[in-house]
Amino acid sequence: MTDFQKLSNWVMMPLPMILLLAGLCVADPFTTAQVSDNEVVKQTAADELTGQNEDIENVIGNLSRSEQGGGQMTNSTSAPEAFITTTSTPKPTSTSTPILTSTPTRTSTPTLTSTPTPTSTPTPIPTPAPRCPGNQLPLRSGEGCGCPVGMVKAGEGHCTCPVGYVEEKPADCQDIDECKGEVQGPCGLHANCTNTSGSYVCNCLRGYLMGPGGCEDIDECALAEVTGLQACRSGAECRNTPGSFSCSCPIGYVMALDGQSCVDVDECSFEEQCRRELGNVCENTPGSFVCLCQPGFRAQAPACIDVDECKEMPEVCVGQGMCENTLGSYKCVCQRGYRGNGTHCEDDNECASGRHGCDTNARCGNVIGSYFCQCYQGFSGDGHSCFDVDECALGNGRCEHVCTNEPGGYSCHCRQGYQLAQDGHNCTDVDECAVQNGTCEQVCTNTQGSFLCSCSSGYQLHIDVHSCVDVTSCDFRNGGCDHVCTVRAERLHYCSCNAGWELAKDLRSCLDVDECGDFTNGGCEQLCQNHPGGFNCSCREGYIPQTDDTTKCQPVCEPGCQNYGVCVSPHTCDCPAGYPGPGCSAMCSPPCAHGGTCIRWNMCLCQPGWTGPGCHTAVCDLPCANGGRCVGPETCQCPSDYIGPQCMSPLCTPACLNGGRCVDVNKCTCEGGWQGARCQIEPLQCQKPCKNNGVCVGLNRCRCGHGFTGSLCETEVTTPCVPPCQHGALCSPHNKCTCPEGTAGLRCERLTCPVVTTVVSMARAVRKGVRESYVDRCGPLGVQLCTKYRINQVRVYLQAYRVGYRIQCPDKKGK
Repeated sequence: MTDFQKLSNWVMMPLPMILLLAGLCVADPFTTAQVSDNEVVKQTAADELTGQNEDIENVIGNLSRSEQGGGQMTNSTSAPEAFITTTSTPKPTSTSTPILTSTPTRTSTPTLTSTPTPTSTPTPIPTPAPRCPGNQLPLRSGEGCGCPVGMVKAGEGHCTCPVGYVEEKPADCQDIDECKGEVQGPCGLHANCTNTSGSYVCNCLRGYLMGPGGCEDIDECALAEVTGLQACRSGAECRNTPGSFSCSCPIGYVMALDGQSCVDVDECSFEEQCRRELGNVCENTPGSFVCLCQPGFRAQAPACIDVDECKEMPEVCVGQGMCENTLGSYKCVCQRGYRGNGTHCEDDNECASGRHGCDTNARCGNVIGSYFCQCYQGFSGDGHSCFDVDECALGNGRCEHVCTNEPGGYSCHCRQGYQLAQDGHNCTDVDECAVQNGTCEQVCTNTQGSFLCSCSSGYQLHIDVHSCVDVTSCDFRNGGCDHVCTVRAERLHYCSCNAGWELAKDLRSCLDVDECGDFTNGGCEQLCQNHPGGFNCSCREGYIPQTDDTTKCQPVCEPGCQNYGVCVSPHTCDCPAGYPGPGCSAMCSPPCAHGGTCIRWNMCLCQPGWTGPGCHTAVCDLPCANGGRCVGPETCQCPSDYIGPQCMSPLCTPACLNGGRCVDVNKCTCEGGWQGARCQIEPLQCQKPCKNNGVCVGLNRCRCGHGFTGSLCETEVTTPCVPPCQHGALCSPHNKCTCPEGTAGLRCERLTCPVVTTVVSMARAVRKGVRESYVDRCGPLGVQLCTKYRINQVRVYLQAYRVGYRIQCPDKKGK
């Protein structure tokens, strides 16, 4: 039994035992030994009330028996709550008559006196039944009143139900279920409520103990410290939770599989702060790790940090040399503007080597240890960045007309009609009339920057402002005519109009002729619409123009008249006999169904697969068997016991299982050893025997024993190792690692043999035209695959090596 189980059993002990073991408090006297320490019983007066009612009933019963038995009385320890007196008549015989007197208190005792008389014959005194106050009832003797059974007095003459009961009917008290109705109940969240007659009992949940305020949480962690038991083991820290507790591990540890102890974490198997690739060594410690640093590094918890020799030894590099820190060491390099090996440095001519930052529009000048940049004329800037100066922005560059900025300069240009003077800034007028008369047909006049053309008398300048037009002919503005200009003799002309127009009174303009305005209606049969220079004939609604004569109209029928019918008016056909339908179509009754076409009166042309009047009968070339019915082309509707295209296959309901075949209605033929009406009974048969004490429980099904799994119980169940095994080691039972050759340690984390590089594969590869050379590190200890590329030329085919790492141990035979 573990300490945790001991603690669990110890927590469930009664409170007096816990307090005695812990020595935390003094034992208090308990009122009853039958009630559990984790139970609360509601204190009621039901027991006392029940005892009072029993006393009353006993007295009433005794009085009844005494009247029936000739006045013999027995002493009673209880008396009724009404005064009852019995007397006797004197007789000659010497007998004694008992006189019973009771008082209304529970502690009174009846007084029995004897009087010598000759005879003792009791004579009952008849008294009327008393009227009882409230809901009290007369006693059986007829004298006095009392509460019904199960009820108690609650005031002057009033009876009520005891605490824990409710009066549902007159004189009927029913128990109240205190545990029902409330969300938490009277016991709270951490207890179970059990109803009892007239009361209830609270039982605390596991991990809680009854206290003054109800069920209170047990601090298992504090309890373990007092009793000396261990709630958590192996350095685990105990933390109390409501109703339970939990174990947690400090930094550097992880919880073991048992959930109570802690296991040290080997940080050296995954940490990167020691920089082991640089030769530093990581050493695991309980709960942490330390770094053993190489020269050039300094141990500073928790890692190895590089020593900056340049800061600690400023004079390590002399002259023009400059110290540059590296990982684990340092090197001397020349200052900027110098070149050399760091020990001997000389000036670097940046302008000659091209290692300068001057702009393309600047001049580079070398100086000792540096260089300078100066922008060319027409550019402005610091020499490293030069931008063009816009000379035109200031005074238009002194140009008379147009200034155009150019990179590093500017130029002047003149507007059309001017030419640039010899000074390159001013402009002079060009005389266009001096050359080819300025392209004018008759007269050319020079102006500043341009020229004008003009014509002689009798001519007018053309719209092209160069040619001249004779204004006395039809060539100029069509002689003023709207339509047609005709030249007569002696250079005279007259105007005429096109068809559909007539000459106006000014003998130049043309007016439209309204052809629809006379009685002929323009020759149109129905409607005539006039438009400038002509007219159009159209038809009223329901008519369209005839194709051979657009002035005539013909009616339109929708749908069109078929079967030699004639459209005689809009949507009205004159049909031949036998085609009375719309558009002279045939009519069939019943209508043709399933895509059939009515070709004449009551005659349908059916689609393939249908026949009969109205194409309502389906056609099945192969008849439907077993009572099936043809409901569609080659489609049978089968009864409930058959399926298939022709209803030939019987149906089993429910279906046959596990490869069984239905051979008749609800009759299965089973295969492979299966049995039952539906082949549902599995055979107890395993073709391959179960391994590792497995038991065959069905068809090729094994029930495996503890620690094994798989279809044949061939696989041993193993739990993952924490922390995980490394370097390809196998996780064995009991959280142990089976290390391969060349490794050692609890998690096979140490290498006992050297690591060598092997070429896994080689393939031709094409790389981009860049220069690069790099090697990828393949994990902390180099057991994963990685890829190396070596490129030193542009766009060439190279071998791409895929390399791997493996552990190689010395050959034992060679030792």
